[in-house]
Amino acid sequence: MDAPIIRLLRPDDAGAYRTLRLQALRDHPEAFGASYEDEVARSLDMTARRLDGGPLNCVFGAFAGDDLVGTAGFIVPDRSAKSRHKGLLVGVHVSPAHRGRALGRRLVAAVIDHARAHVVLLQAGVGVANTPALRLYESLGFRQYGLEDKALRVDGVFVDEALIVLDFAGDT
Repeated sequence: MDAPIIRLLRPDDAGAYRTLRLQALRDHPEAFGASYEDEVARSLDMTARRLDGGPLNCVFGAFAGDDLVGTAGFIVPDRSAKSRHKGLLVGVHVSPAHRGRALGRRLVAAVIDHARAHVVLLQAGVGVANTPALRLYESLGFRQYGLEDKALRVDGVFVDEALIVLDFAGDT
């Protein structure tokens, strides 16, 4: 079997992206800031527009044949003069059937390569109990700079998040 292809998602990938994203939000609500309920209420057109956000708001996808099996996104949420040097790694997910094949690593590496051309800092939040993700990010050069207590509340249970950063300028 050929290795999955990693590429930027386009608006015509919206259906596949929405399906995979809803699966991720349903199966792992503690891993995402978005909720299944909020996302399912969004139209396919809104999803397509999200995938047409330009270089400062984009999603990479991993394709096994024609099937979208993983995603990782990049956004620059604050484009003001004093904050536009910071971007976020978001929405990292690999479908269960395709885990253990370094797809998460390849997706995050694609975001890192892309982000390097646009920001100085790439930040993310990851649940402190998500040891595999924390190990992956650390192996790619991220370091923890903080902890957000009760970052998310999922079904009445609080999730603490490690705040991590990759500094492209090398200043630590």
